Amino acid sequence: MAEKAALLVMALVVSTLTTVDQLRSMEGEWLDLLRRARLDLPFLWPQWVITWWELARQERAVICDRLHVKTVRRDSGTLVAIVPMMVTERPAVGPVRVRTIGFLGADNYVTEQRAPIVDPAWESGVAEALTADLQSERTWDWIAWEGLQPESPLARGLAQRMELRWTSSQAGNILHLAPNWEQFRRGLKHHIRDSLRHCYNSLKTKGLTATLDVAAKRDEIGPALEIFFRLHSATSQHRNDATRPDRFADPIAHRFLIQAYSRLADRDIARVFTLRIGGVPVASRLGFLLPECLYLYYAGHDPAWREYSVATTITSEAIKYAITSGLPRLHLSMGTDASKSRWGPETRLFCRAVCVRRGLYSGAAFDLYSRACAPTRLLNGMKSVLGRRFG
Repeated sequence: MAEKAALLVMALVVSTLTTVDQLRSMEGEWLDLLRRARLDLPFLWPQWVITWWELARQERAVICDRLHVKTVRRDSGTLVAIVPMMVTERPAVGPVRVRTIGFLGADNYVTEQRAPIVDPAWESGVAEALTADLQSERTWDWIAWEGLQPESPLARGLAQRMELRWTSSQAGNILHLAPNWEQFRRGLKHHIRDSLRHCYNSLKTKGLTATLDVAAKRDEIGPALEIFFRLHSATSQHRNDATRPDRFADPIAHRFLIQAYSRLADRDIARVFTLRIGGVPVASRLGFLLPECLYLYYAGHDPAWREYSVATTITSEAIKYAITSGLPRLHLSMGTDASKSRWGPETRLFCRAVCVRRGLYSGAAFDLYSRACAPTRLLNGMKSVLGRRFG
């Protein structure tokens, strides 16, 4: 078995990509690998990752990011893994610096989930090859892994070789769709069926009808996003809830979403759902039409129409759209809030872990950084050093 594993690693070649042009040149291979990996996450598509790097990377005296994307290929040249990573130095100059390796998309909320992209047939070999490559580099103090599923061969292989410290997890919420809406509806729990009846009957009793617009083309996306931004902001202001702020109030996040959606529209992936009543936009939800899944992203609605449960209505209309499109799955996005759990989804955990290089300096630096990241006033005073992105 040991000889077989060694031969497997010898058959894999790890490379480090350091320029955007290198990423763009392998877009076709990247998309093919995503198809084989069957990851229902739009945040791993090259259009999202490259746009994020272009707009959100840090290049200042106190912090500097450098592309450090790992690719793993068979000796035949076939791509079997991409790990979209970067090296971050704090500070960017001087003899005393902390260097960390983390994932592209390291913002607070806009990129909901980051993960390695690995061909399932090669996970064990990729884990061993990546470990050997990363451990041969002497320029990092710790590696922050994300999107790992602890029982997978990839995660087990990394854990065996890198002394991972598991830190936290995030739940993905998957709905398995039926061939038609009525069959899907009958499979829902009683309380959500009642909620759906209320959504449509409350409008019907007032002589109102909801219609759904779906923006997909580049020239449709811009106007639809402006409606979304307005309704998303209105929802946040009405709730006055610190846990549900306007995620796109930050100018960079706002510009990022417009640019990323425009690029994804060229791939026929971007979708913006707008619910109208009497021609007036009352709710909006962003989506991504992936090969086998519709991923539902952030939403917003007009608080004046809240009594009609338009937020639930637009979600149900998006589910109908996915069923009509012949998709087997719908992803309700990440998290454990009631707006997702009420639909009874299958949950899949994506876990975070850190590998700290052995040595006093790296260990002390990691402990100091961890304390600084704790939710205290110290964090607010260190935002520029920690490199907080999108607000």
